[in-house]
Amino acid sequence: NEKYKILLHGHTNGNAHGKIITMGPNQNFFELATGDIDGSGSAKELSYQRALVIKEWLVSQGISENRIGIKAWGGSRMIYDKNSSYARRNVRVEVEVVED
Repeated sequence: NEKYKILLHGHTNGNAHGKIITMGPNQNFFELATGDIDGSGSAKELSYQRALVIKEWLVSQGISENRIGIKAWGGSRMIYDKNSSYARRNVRVEVEVVED
């Protein structure tokens, strides 16, 4: 729906500083590829980068960039304890429709 504006909420499993791999210029959204960039940063930065790649994919599919916002939560809104067997479910991007 072209009237929708969305907010992508990026989440991580905890607040530890760690490795972040960002997509390189090849724009290969579905696998690691030559040109991807290894780095490190905070959980908040990881959650931002996680949501950013979803935004970039949506834009590549024809969604207007000005209709997509990002909120990086890091590990502050985990669903499960980071030591739980379900902890991987904390690693996610949620989509919220903020205007229709």
